[in-house]
Amino acid sequence: MLRLAVLVLCAIVISACGPSKEELRRQQLLEAQRLEEARLEAERLAAERDARVQERLNDARDAWSGAEYLSESDIDTLFSGDLTSDLRAGKTYYIELELQAAKYNYGERKQSFVIVGMRNLPNSTVYSPLFPDKNAAYQPGQKAKSVLEFTLKNQQIENRLGQMVEREDGQRWVAATLNFKDYDVLATMQSSWRWEPGMFEDMSWYISPEKAYEHTSERALTMQIGFRFCPLQRCRLEHEYRKHPISAIRTDVMSILVGSRASGRVLAEFVREDK
Repeated sequence: MLRLAVLVLCAIVISACGPSKEELRRQQLLEAQRLEEARLEAERLAAERDARVQERLNDARDAWSGAEYLSESDIDTLFSGDLTSDLRAGKTYYIELELQAAKYNYGERKQSFVIVGMRNLPNSTVYSPLFPDKNAAYQPGQKAKSVLEFTLKNQQIENRLGQMVEREDGQRWVAATLNFKDYDVLATMQSSWRWEPGMFEDMSWYISPEKAYEHTSERALTMQIGFRFCPLQRCRLEHEYRKHPISAIRTDVMSILVGSRASGRVLAEFVREDK
């Protein structure tokens, strides 16, 4: 009986020490309020993201329709170091590059392409100052980041046929960006288009050979890239590649659009979702 009485007494004491019904109710209300605030914040962020994505898609489509691309004077201003109002505001500048079709892959039923005018630099120690690896200080021997280099302008001379060609040791002015083929920075609007890892193919279109031929036969497929340049001095770099002096500037890719100039159709769109 004594042991039973002690157990009952302990139960009463423990019950008395626990939260009251009012306290439990208050905690439940606070938790419900916290969950509601989190839901509203998630909805707000999603709405901002959707608006941002749509704005970037609209800007890219307008640039495609009007062929509003980075001019030579824009490039000169960009590399002069002048902090213009457009650069300060983070304006997106567009360029257009040719897509070179590879032989159709019947085994995987895909049409692959190479981006003309782009250089792939895997594990690029040259660009480590512009794209530092934050983990390198804690993990010695960490590989440098993979970078893509886009030629915006180069020094040219006239050859014997009267054609303008790149000078053998001429300077290049390039935009450098993290390799969007390797890093998940762009969201795709069409799942049939995918990036290819490696250096020999850049992207593939999973489509029938007949449909692929409709668009590749005229060699009119192009890629439009929207760049946001970093105007600060620390985002600039000078180096050399095969006797070519290189002036580079760090940039973020905001959007990519693939289309046919023959038909005017837009075939694929990629966009950066974050700020």
